[in-house]
Amino acid sequence: MKYALEIGLAYGASSMALLEASSNLKLISCDPFQKDDYNDSGLKKIQAANLQERHTHLNSFSDRALPKLLEEKASFDLIFIDGDHKFSGAFVDFHYAAQMTKVGGIVVFHDLWMRALILIRSYIKKNRKDFVEIKVGSSNMCAFQRVDKDSRDGMAFNEFYNRQGYLKYHINRLSWERKTVLGKSIFKLKTIIKKT
Repeated sequence: MKYALEIGLAYGASSMALLEASSNLKLISCDPFQKDDYNDSGLKKIQAANLQERHTHLNSFSDRALPKLLEEKASFDLIFIDGDHKFSGAFVDFHYAAQMTKVGGIVVFHDLWMRALILIRSYIKKNRKDFVEIKVGSSNMCAFQRVDKDSRDGMAFNEFYNRQGYLKYHINRLSWERKTVLGKSIFKLKTIIKKT
């Protein structure tokens, strides 16, 4: 793996993991909130580890930075999407990421507990035959490997939303938040089931 793109730098944990995993890796990160929201925490960690020569930071929203990278014909072996977690933002990130992922390359999504990311995962599985889901060691992440070029025609679309997923998400959300009697009860029940 030579080239990686990270959408959302934040505290720099994933950037550091990527840069330390391979001495040949060149990483581009995109995060417009690095200075104001994170006090340049991620950039400071990269500099403290003396890894800044293999890192480029784009201080821009991804929906502006990614089209420019695409226009420059950038391509990546790995793209880590952990920026805007709204459906529209993460979907736009995938739209551009898919075009810049090399065949054999991987796109990873973080925060799979969020309904928006669950739906994007479902969309890719049902609509993008050029990407195949691969196993990862975390239930909070999913990854897709690009196996072919996009050969869909202009009318291609398969339904990816279902009521079962909607219901499961909202039951889990009650359990996570534990703000209501029902939510607390579901959490206790899930805890008991996990122990058995």
